Amino acid sequence: MTSAPPASRRTAPADDGVDLLWTALGSGPPVLLLQGQATPTAGWDPVVHRLADRFRVLRTEQRGTGGSAPGRREDAHARFTTRALAGDVRAVLDAAGVDRAQVVGHSMGGKIAQWLAVDAPDRVASLVLLATSAGAGDGVPRDAAAHRLLLGGDPVERRRLFFADDWAAAHPDEVRRFFTLDADRPTLRALYRASTTHDALAVLSRITAPTLVVHGTHDRLAALASAERLAAAIPGAELVAMPGAGHGLHLDSAGAAAAVDAFLDRHAAG
Repeated sequence: MTSAPPASRRTAPADDGVDLLWTALGSGPPVLLLQGQATPTAGWDPVVHRLADRFRVLRTEQRGTGGSAPGRREDAHARFTTRALAGDVRAVLDAAGVDRAQVVGHSMGGKIAQWLAVDAPDRVASLVLLATSAGAGDGVPRDAAAHRLLLGGDPVERRRLFFADDWAAAHPDEVRRFFTLDADRPTLRALYRASTTHDALAVLSRITAPTLVVHGTHDRLAALASAERLAAAIPGAELVAMPGAGHGLHLDSAGAAAAVDAFLDRHAAG
């Protein structure tokens, strides 16, 4: 599959004046895609191909990545938290003229999406949380070996944390785009800290948006037990567990894609 059709890149001013890059493609009810830690918006290309014929699909580069400015280094501890990054997302929605969107978050993007739904419930028409968790407070032990791979282990084994071998072999361009990093080392460290210190479990009961949690049974970076606790904490949330899927199920799992698409279509008028 080729990359998604080109979309114009625009900027949105965050509340500290930082320029955040964002794009929109397609027309229809808005859907906002939030990617994982430090991964580029281009990693969503296959998803955009599926959705842009019936939705206006928005994407934004995280602060400090892909051309979005990082802001002042002395402010990094305050600005690089999942809750503060949700504030950046609100700035993008404002710039796009979107009052309310369906929000799809993968991995750390799902953590940011949780805060968006907690702090700005009027902006979230529905919520899809993919391969993510409520954070360290859920009590589920972390797979330390998997996280070491994520931070710089063997590239083949790191890729296997996300994608099945057969899918990766058939989609080399998608794999390359997904793993392309465009951020300096301080930003990468700050984003990793933001993801690993996320803790929203105590406030998830405040989420009012219809919510779908989709998770792979073989996800080593976020265990299925974390998804179960996440779904249990959000009123009315649905949980779909995809057998054999890993952390990149938003791309390599046809079952996950079908579940997400059906959910978005169902709530498109929300």
